[in-house]
Amino acid sequence: MQLLKTYHHNFIRHLIEGELQRRIYAMAEQGRPITANLLNRVQGEILDEFWGGEVEIDEGARLVWMRQIHYYRGLYPYTYSAGLTVGTAVAKAIREHGAPAAEKWIEVLKLGGTKKPLELSRMAGADMTKPDPIREAVAFVGELVDEVVNSF
Repeated sequence: MQLLKTYHHNFIRHLIEGELQRRIYAMAEQGRPITANLLNRVQGEILDEFWGGEVEIDEGARLVWMRQIHYYRGLYPYTYSAGLTVGTAVAKAIREHGAPAAEKWIEVLKLGGTKKPLELSRMAGADMTKPDPIREAVAFVGELVDEVVNSF
């Protein structure tokens, strides 16, 4: 259950927050004024799109942008989702291929900041320029949900 909570917060929640930032930054670059009403509306639209009518979005959910400290600290929540996506791909590779995949991951870690994140993630086996890694992470979250459902 804790693993599912981790994915909900650091993967799903932060993907939604990253989309909010993407849209709001685009509006700011166009010179549009950014108001609380606009943020509420855009947050609500994103939640509606993400959940596709499967979850009832109350007014309080539209206010969630107000509590995200990352927005005021120059941090980008989408990086949590990206890291968890790469980590999921690496864990899957290690489960399927064992020691060689683990050794490959250690070699990538040794490179540290010598390469750009996209290149490091590609070397780790997750090409983040393509949708496959995130789709595989979503599928893994689906497996976790199935485990919880089947445990009752």
